[in-house]
Amino acid sequence: MTEQGALYDGFVPEYYDHSPILTERTEDIAFYCNAAKQYGDPVLELGCGTGRITLAIAEAGYRVVGLDISGKMLERAAEKRLQLNKEARERVHLIEGDMTGFDLGEKFSSIIIPFRPFQHLLETEQQLHCLDCVRKHLGPRGRLIADFFQTDAERMHDPKFLDESLLIEYEMPGGRHVALSERVVAFRRALQRNDVEMIFRVTHADGRQERLVMAWTLRYFFRYEVEHLLARSGFRLEAMYGNFDGSPLGDASPEMIFVAEVE
Repeated sequence: MTEQGALYDGFVPEYYDHSPILTERTEDIAFYCNAAKQYGDPVLELGCGTGRITLAIAEAGYRVVGLDISGKMLERAAEKRLQLNKEARERVHLIEGDMTGFDLGEKFSSIIIPFRPFQHLLETEQQLHCLDCVRKHLGPRGRLIADFFQTDAERMHDPKFLDESLLIEYEMPGGRHVALSERVVAFRRALQRNDVEMIFRVTHADGRQERLVMAWTLRYFFRYEVEHLLARSGFRLEAMYGNFDGSPLGDASPEMIFVAEVE
């Protein structure tokens, strides 16, 4: 199993869908559903996780394939798919696979990479392999749409991020209370990576306390680096946005959203 697969096959799937960081993130759902409406189906989502966006696209009336490297995340997605009506359920197909090397034997009208899974690809070779697979799976006039966070320069070096900071607290089924915090363990500026810990402090209904740590490495990107990766992989940049409302990229934009087609 790859490092990314192991990362999400631990305790994370149990807590993932209940976090307000996910439940309150809705603008990207509307954005990708609108993209499905604009470009048609089928849609392929890479790094689909528990199906937050995949299932919404199906509910909006479009055929969609969700691919993820984590079997446990896909199990959650399959459970949620069962809650859809029959028509929407039949529009969803879930596949366990690696976004850097897949062959589905099908062409797609759009391939989407929402909520940063591309930033798990640490090496340039992995990034190019992924984009090569995307290009081979896009139909005529098909689009690649991917979002990244716009890198905050302070998070590349400021020692304050080495200290654990609380992100959010929330309640879980069964009476569990979760306090979620994060910290940067190491800055690796020469590699454009941060080693990060997400810390889940869980208080169970019986008062028992548990500390669960998700340790991972984040690859951060810059605008023109992504543009060059796309060009090197045979794509033409069609549009880019700084947020899911379609606003242009600016200094204060939280997102970098790229829309590209095969040249």
